[in-house]
Amino acid sequence: MSSSGPAPARLFRNTAIVECIDAPTLAELLAGPMGRYVVRQLSDTAIVADHAHIDDILKALRKGGYTPSVTAEERR
Repeated sequence: MSSSGPAPARLFRNTAIVECIDAPTLAELLAGPMGRYVVRQLSDTAIVADHAHIDDILKALRKGGYTPSVTAEERR
């Protein structure tokens, strides 16, 4: 029996979201060292990563030739 209501909302604190332009790009990233920091896959193009390793994630992206765009939202 399927539910007709909306999917449950989830709130992630202290996380980093990594979103790629397409699924093959994300798959390539996850096959490398960045794969160890995945907390949850959100879609075929986005993951939640362990924020405690954001410097390592950014380093891996840059080493792979990517130019990450970092956006931070301050707690209010």
